[in-house]
Amino acid sequence: RVPIIGIVKRDLSDSPVRITVTVEDARALIAAGADIVAYDATARPRTDRREDIVAAILDGGAIAMADCSTFEDAQAAIAEGAGIIGTTLSGYTEETATGDDRPDFDLIRRFRDLDSFVMAEGRFNTPELAAGAIASGADAVTVGSALTRLEIVTGWFTEAVRGHDD
Repeated sequence: RVPIIGIVKRDLSDSPVRITVTVEDARALIAAGADIVAYDATARPRTDRREDIVAAILDGGAIAMADCSTFEDAQAAIAEGAGIIGTTLSGYTEETATGDDRPDFDLIRRFRDLDSFVMAEGRFNTPELAAGAIASGADAVTVGSALTRLEIVTGWFTEAVRGHDD
């Protein structure tokens, strides 16, 4: 059986945090059958404390997956009980935004030193990038938009051929 990773995405007016923002979100995901619950593990302002979200995930019998933006996020997440650390938010926070559309392979290599399950996530949209993640030390790779958001993939193809049609 393949484990189900659950997230709730919210757009809040008072916080930049979007992924499994509340304890109630975490509990609802577990009730819906999630084996793993991913949550925003950054130090950004939020309504519910990270520690409380992780506690709710663990109390519900699921694995907490920390969506991190930095090495320090991952260290804190492991200390709080996360069983999986992901590079999900690297490049997507004010602190880590670079304008680069490539995945953060350096962060994967640094995460490897933390002796935790490492999930490569964030901008892995080709088989070559996924292979690079595994070669960099990731245990697994999440491929999101390239599989679930066909409007984005269609845009990639449109941009690639634009100007080359006769």
